[in-house]
Parts: sequence; C-alpha cells; structure tokens
Amino acid sequence: MADDNMFSVYGRMTALPGRRDELIALLLDGFRAGGDDSGLLTYSINTAFDDPDTVWLTQLWIDKEAHDATTRSEPVAAVTRQLPPLLARQPEGFYGHAVHVHDRTTE
Repeated sequence: MADDNMFSVYGRMTALPGRRDELIALLLDGFRAGGDDSGLLTYSINTAFDDPDTVWLTQLWIDKEAHDATTRSEPVAAVTRQLPPLLARQPEGFYGHAVHVHDRTTE
C-alpha cells in the first residue's frame, strides 16, 4: 500500500549531553499538538544504541500539504520554538514519497 501523494520525513536531532529525554518529551508534545486529524498517519521516535544523545524521527503523512499545514500551525510552531535550547546542533531532515507501506496490524 502506498499512495503517490504519501509524504515521508526522516530526521535526526542531537540533544545536548544529558537532555535527550527532554527532547523526546518535547517531540511527543509536538506530535500531540498537531491533533488527530492532522494527516499524520504514523511516526516513530528512535534512539541509537551507540549514541545516547541522538534521536531519529520517522513520519508518514497523507501528503506534503498536510505536513506543511500542521507543522506551520501555531500549536506545533509553539512547541518547535522550544527545541533549540535542547539541541547540540542544527536538526537534519530528509523528505520523500513513500513507495511502499505495509501495516502488519491490519493482517
């Protein structure tokens, strides 16, 4: 399953030493601020075994327009403005279209 319009986001954020859990909590606040009808289909927040300060994000949206509208909304922007004091460096993001999506929970 994949719709030609599905939009994917992959990102990496590096927290200041010892601030990773605060960063994760703030990211969760941001996802919640977007609301249930934002067009965000699924997301994951991941940590690496060998890097205690790095957080990887994966998001799947119904389309780029839903992503843009949600991330520019005031509730999400208010959370986003709180991120910089927790970061050791500028976040990195990569964007694309989902080619294949498989949801094992619906089998």
